[in-house]
Amino acid sequence: GGRGGGGAGGDGGRGASPLDLPGPVQAPRPLGRKAFAMRAGVLAVAMGLVIALIALPFAAGAGLFAKASADHYLDLPADLITPPLPQSSRILASDGTVIATLRGEQNRTVVDGSEIPKVMRDAIVAIEDARFYEHNGVDLKGVARALMRNSEAGDVREGGSTITQQYVKNVLLQNARTPEERQAAVDTSVERKLQELRYALELEKKLSKDEILTRYLNISYFGSGVYGVGTAAQHYFGVDVSDLTLEQAALLAGLVQSPSRYDPTQAPDAALERRNVVLDRMAAEGYITETQAAATKQLPLALNVTDDESVDSCQTEIAPFFCDFVRTQLLNDPALGSTPEERARRVYEGGLEIHTTLDMKVQAAAQEAVNATMGLDNRAAAVEVVIQPGTGNILAMAVNREFGDDPARNQTKIALPTKVTFQPGSTFKTFTLAAALEEGYGLSTAFYSPYCYENMDAFPIDRGPEARQCRHGYQNSDPAEAGVYDMNTGTWLSVNTYYIQLLEKVGVMTVASMAERLGIPAEDLKDAGPTLGGLTIGQLPMSPLHMANAYATLAAGGIKCTPRYITSAIDSSKEKVDIAPAPQCERVLDEGIADTVTSVLAGVITNGTGGNARIGRPVAGKTGTNDGFASAWFIGYTPQMAAAVAIGDPAGDHGNPLVNITADGRTWPRVYGGDLPALIFSRTLRAALDGVPVVPLPSADPAVARGTKGGLQNTPPPPTGTPTIDPTTGQPGINPLPGLPQVPGGPGQVGQGGQGGQGGQGGQGGAGPGRGGGGPAGGR
Repeated sequence: GGRGGGGAGGDGGRGASPLDLPGPVQAPRPLGRKAFAMRAGVLAVAMGLVIALIALPFAAGAGLFAKASADHYLDLPADLITPPLPQSSRILASDGTVIATLRGEQNRTVVDGSEIPKVMRDAIVAIEDARFYEHNGVDLKGVARALMRNSEAGDVREGGSTITQQYVKNVLLQNARTPEERQAAVDTSVERKLQELRYALELEKKLSKDEILTRYLNISYFGSGVYGVGTAAQHYFGVDVSDLTLEQAALLAGLVQSPSRYDPTQAPDAALERRNVVLDRMAAEGYITETQAAATKQLPLALNVTDDESVDSCQTEIAPFFCDFVRTQLLNDPALGSTPEERARRVYEGGLEIHTTLDMKVQAAAQEAVNATMGLDNRAAAVEVVIQPGTGNILAMAVNREFGDDPARNQTKIALPTKVTFQPGSTFKTFTLAAALEEGYGLSTAFYSPYCYENMDAFPIDRGPEARQCRHGYQNSDPAEAGVYDMNTGTWLSVNTYYIQLLEKVGVMTVASMAERLGIPAEDLKDAGPTLGGLTIGQLPMSPLHMANAYATLAAGGIKCTPRYITSAIDSSKEKVDIAPAPQCERVLDEGIADTVTSVLAGVITNGTGGNARIGRPVAGKTGTNDGFASAWFIGYTPQMAAAVAIGDPAGDHGNPLVNITADGRTWPRVYGGDLPALIFSRTLRAALDGVPVVPLPSADPAVARGTKGGLQNTPPPPTGTPTIDPTTGQPGINPLPGLPQVPGGPGQVGQGGQGGQGGQGGQGGAGPGRGGGGPAGGR
């Protein structure tokens, strides 16, 4: 804690004001002459006793009082407990860039003694304890002089404490956890004074003068919530402590006596006067010349105050939502303490250095993509999470929002990247696809997929009388989509009624199990009952983090990794902190199945709804648009990166549709997953992968693609003459009956190849529009 200055050999005026001590210590009332006499007497007795104890040997016959006093003194504890100083923790990106500094009640960064310049050491010694390098922890001359000056003044104007004693008192205050303990640490009783002196004398036997001075400068309070000279240099002048100039060092040295009285931001005249007193003392002690002192006294304060303590420590320009995620995880990590209070103290005061998985290049690409595409003032929030397949490392978290508490400025602290906020729409179909392949359904599995599909036995649903066209079922986004689709074309064009029928074959709970295996938490799937047909079209809300991680499992060939955010951590003593486990990965899906899913999803970009997600290299992904345009998604991946983009109104899914959204330089009447989300994905990965070698996507496994089940599934049987798409060639049937709607994906739309695992990316045919919607909570 901070206390008054003016130590032995200093400038006088010691008498630490409790007003400068952080914490509930009450300021004493001015002393009357009687009270002063009593306090001076106590001090005299204490000093006299200590002088006797120091100066005289404890020989036999020294007298009963002297021996009893000596015995009592020697019975006092001698070893001062000095735990690590509370200091701020730092969160770093993977390249060492500081993302944020987590500050507790004491804003302190401990600096090494070698970093503190001589001018700072000279200034503090000159003003606080001129005989610091001569005494052994207690300055007898200083005590005598203080008693004399106080007696002449009729008040306690000066104390006799040395820098060593001040350090001891600071440590005792630091160790105090209750108001009572803090009050005891500044008590003026003979007992407390003796104990302080005992600690100081023993400390000088164990530590060098330079080490004591370094510790003192690191523990001292410099006002404005700033502790330690390193933090003070940054706070008041915006410089490293090693770069302090003479006038700056003198100002900081002067603050220690009374940080509030000499606060340069609140009382600049008093601070300037105090600084000049320090310069005079430095000249008087021979640290600088009289000429240097006179010239320096002409300089202004020249402050450059930084670090507004009212700002959230994660409210920075670099990855604020990732910072908040890491901080939240740390505060809930039992490895940092068994109680919330212990964990908070460790996080904010433990001096932790936390190296994270954040990739600055990827983060910058993601942030630029969401900001440039959507704008910071858009009511619709664009959220993106990027994960590295095979490790689970979170590479980026970006939101087109400032991190803050001011809704008027479109700020938010909602953890949108990790919060279960928006329904994922048709991006969830990927889990049904993986489950179907595992159940033996090959890529040739085809269904006649009507505009509306109803099966009240399998999926009892009643959407109410307002759903005039499909009250008891699920529908496509366009009546013209009715037709026969196989697994490729049904996925590329995101046909809802195809996937409802595939779900009916595979089973809702089987698909839910697959989603959990790939990386979706069981908690997010708790409402998935056997008759929830809307599961496959994304009826249950998910978080971008978990959706990105599930797709990363597919990108890694079926290897699921726990999302990882810390790679290493050390504490203030440079000791390893066990909060950074190695990547935790396990195989959850056969590689052939994962690769076959990838080959199908590659066609979404080349042949289907995800054309806007092209990045100039092989990529797989899936679009998703929710019922009523409540939200829109795109999730995709290369072998190196998987990214989930979700767009929606944080005010709520329903009643705030993505309609007439102004973004990317135009107004969008309706936002589909293949529109803005796909554009953000493309812009992010193009920049993030710039200069990174191109890695091809895997081809489908022939055995998985062929399957043990396949062909046209007659549920329901198609009307006579219904146009079809050949599951082998991807071409429409040759004799559709007149008057029936043509299946989307005719010549020039559905590309050649990409069937049965051949060619992965599919042909070069054009991509249809990124449409969506259709059905409860479903769509493309």
